[in-house]
Amino acid sequence: MIPTIETYKNQLNAAKDSNGDWRNPYENLMRELYNLPVLFFALSKDNYDAVTKTSVPLISTKDFNGSPTLYVFSDVDLASGWMSHYHHATEDLKYGFIGAIEKAQYDFNSVFQIAKVLGVQMIMLDEGGSLVGIDINYFMEVNSLSTDSINVPLTKEQYDEVVAAGKLPDIRFTPVSLIPLTSSHS
Repeated sequence: MIPTIETYKNQLNAAKDSNGDWRNPYENLMRELYNLPVLFFALSKDNYDAVTKTSVPLISTKDFNGSPTLYVFSDVDLASGWMSHYHHATEDLKYGFIGAIEKAQYDFNSVFQIAKVLGVQMIMLDEGGSLVGIDINYFMEVNSLSTDSINVPLTKEQYDEVVAAGKLPDIRFTPVSLIPLTSSHS
């Protein structure tokens, strides 16, 4: 049997309950999360573009004693449940503020690097299910993600503007499409 996210969460909880070594299952969980082909992110209502139906990953301070946190889900059903519970949808209830990011498309590396630069300290994994709080620095270390450089997606025109102005690019998340809702999610 190939271990899954839930398997590693269960191992982590068992180790914590027995005061055992929690590092190994915690690190395995972080590696497995990074190796998934797609992750689901809670998206910001404040940065919603109604024309393109896009937004950027949500950074919230409602958990972890006010630490800036990125909300990540390993499963679309968990993301949808969280979205429904918090009524995290457009006013017309046609789209949920949840976006899917494929590892190959956007490269999780840049998402987590940008989050770190923007001040994120924690990753809330699968809130609404068997949630796990993950320190973003530890996550990046375990997955060998660079903290010395950052992948910033720029168009050729944006790159030319940055070079001509002799300044650093504005670091922000790439907009992500909102997931359309079906009648079962609203």
